[in-house]
Amino acid sequence: MTIDSSISVAGKTIAVTGGSSGLGLRMVQVLAAHGANVVSISRTPAPDNEHRSNIHNIIADVTVAGDIERAFDEAEQHLGAVTVVFNNAGVATIERALTTTREQLRHIFEVNVEGAFFVAQEAAKRMIAKDVGGSIINLSSILADAPLRGSGAYAMSKAAVAQMTKSLALEWAPHGIRVNAIAPGWFPTRLNEAIMDGPAKGYLKGKNPMRRLGEPEDIDGAILMLASDASSYITGTVITIDGGHSLQG
Repeated sequence: MTIDSSISVAGKTIAVTGGSSGLGLRMVQVLAAHGANVVSISRTPAPDNEHRSNIHNIIADVTVAGDIERAFDEAEQHLGAVTVVFNNAGVATIERALTTTREQLRHIFEVNVEGAFFVAQEAAKRMIAKDVGGSIINLSSILADAPLRGSGAYAMSKAAVAQMTKSLALEWAPHGIRVNAIAPGWFPTRLNEAIMDGPAKGYLKGKNPMRRLGEPEDIDGAILMLASDASSYITGTVITIDGGHSLQG
């Protein structure tokens, strides 16, 4: 039995924003384990990544234009041209609509939407200049379509990411650049620990048709497919990974 080489990420240079924790850290580790050269771009260091020769850590903030450009320059210098990007960096807050402040809303959109957009833009500019195709994968959420009370600002930002994915896919398809998104369901991470530390964890688990929450390895298949040439004819799509949670309404 042979494995189709189209699903391989070996030798590709892949950037992951927010790669120091949560699902971003899982992305970095899985891609590196499958032979990719991975650049982890995060505001905080990722000690778990420091002992692999094919992982390069860059401290940068996706809300700072100069940091984005510097991160891609450094990535190219150390590992070569980036042809795959996972736009994973994000922030969240639990706040009812009536008490959400302008500062909270602006910060969420600055990181989750503007940060993702300008990282994608920088990556696309370089791919087009080098006349190479590539793959950009954004992180949306099932909350983009089915928000919870108190998640308004975050849900709005993720809905914007889903629409941004389609818009960029349409514009950049002639350049061979694919743009897709992953919409995870309930995975316990640092972003949602305020919810997962309370009774909501049991409720969400019980509501899921599979009767469990997501485990980090549950995103591996989508990560590898979208980063590899196996997804060469997939663009403008949001892949939901939630164990059927969103089917419950």
